[in-house]
Amino acid sequence: MLIAIDFDGTIVEQDGRRYDATSPLRFMPGAREALLDLNAAGHVLVLWSARARLTLRDPRYVDPLVAAGIKTARPRTPEEYAVNEARYAQMVAFVRTYLAGVFTYVYHGGELDKPGVDLFIDDKALRLGADLGGQSWYDIAKVYGRRR
Repeated sequence: MLIAIDFDGTIVEQDGRRYDATSPLRFMPGAREALLDLNAAGHVLVLWSARARLTLRDPRYVDPLVAAGIKTARPRTPEEYAVNEARYAQMVAFVRTYLAGVFTYVYHGGELDKPGVDLFIDDKALRLGADLGGQSWYDIAKVYGRRR
């Protein structure tokens, strides 16, 4: 199965500081173990995150509809591009350190598009957290992880 997995709020805790690229990242409870389990089960895992969007990190990749004047968007400042690039680098370093070999690739899609996958695991699509009446990484690993 091809599975796209969001980063902030899904793999790591999201502390609400959108433009913070320096605070240490912490795994959501059970996330690391479940991701290793999904990988061991033979699933192809895609890291899917706004941190990776080229349109947020490099002005050369501005949305073509915005560039043509068809759609409007708030112009980004050079500082915002720099912070977004730093947040991307922070995510890549975290994954390289703690999840080496787990993800097949990072999806660098456009402003709003999504990769064609069989399943999305995202805090905004799948409610994570038993205290919120949702699923946990342990539940996901039970359903999609290695068969024991």
